[in-house]
Amino acid sequence: MNLKFNNEMDILKQQTLFVCGCCKQSFPTEAFYIHKKTGLPDNYCKECRKSSSRAHRKTEKHALAKEKEEDYPVITRIEDPVLRGKLLRRACQIVAARVERKRRKRYETDPEWAGDE
Repeated sequence: MNLKFNNEMDILKQQTLFVCGCCKQSFPTEAFYIHKKTGLPDNYCKECRKSSSRAHRKTEKHALAKEKEEDYPVITRIEDPVLRGKLLRRACQIVAARVERKRRKRYETDPEWAGDE
């Protein structure tokens, strides 16, 4: 199975013309970006890849801006010092409890570990 896969990869690497999956035109290997891991050309030619990447970045940027609405309070932006103090103390308690749970779990799995990192 692995030998068959390697033979197919070698055949693909030897091809001189590839068809772009976007514009369906045949181009030489130089018109495609090459994957570092496989050594094979990308499915889209360079021009189609650039245009699709630009379009994706443009829509993604707008989507991220819309999703950025915060559904939780940012402690440092709270004006009331008493409430801000309560929230900071609670956050510190939560973090301390998580660290302690992780230490206990690590000690249970590796008894020789005594908290030294």
